[in-house]
Formats: sequence, C-alpha cells, structure tokens
Amino acid sequence: MIQIEEIEIVEFRGIRHLKRSLGRRSLGVAGPNGTGKSGIVDAIEFALTGNITRLGGTGTAELSVKAHAPHVDSSKKPENALVRLKV
Repeated sequence: MIQIEEIEIVEFRGIRHLKRSLGRRSLGVAGPNGTGKSGIVDAIEFALTGNITRLGGTGTAELSVKAHAPHVDSSKKPENALVRLKV
C-alpha cells in the first residue's frame, strides 16, 4: 500500500492550490457537490499512474486525458497544472 505523506495540487481541474501534510493519517475526502472532491481523487490517480480512468472508457466516447482534462473546470493555462505527492 502506498502512503501519501504530503499532497500539493495547483491549477488542476477546479483546484487552484491545495497543500496538505498528512503524516501517517488517513485521508478522507468529503463535502457538498461541486467542491472539488473528484478533483483531489483525480489528481492523486494522475500523479500515481499518469491517467484519470474515469475520463476514458465506456460512456465517455473514449476521451483522452490530454484532450479532455485540461478544460474540465481548469485554469486557462493547463500547462500551469501541478500535482506533487510525497510518499
């Protein structure tokens, strides 16, 4: 199992900037609709695998992350996006 000690997300999907030290604690993601929960999970998956599974496959018309992710609630400059994990 991978243990994330620190996470930093910048300009990724709807998240402008988020940095949290987790230490040895578990991470729970909860909140109302539209507050960025999926963006956090997508950022972690992207940092670990280079892909966002839920943006491809059945029901998505096989959209690629490169084609789809930059404009999903993102900044006007997707090249500024950053996801950094300390594991």
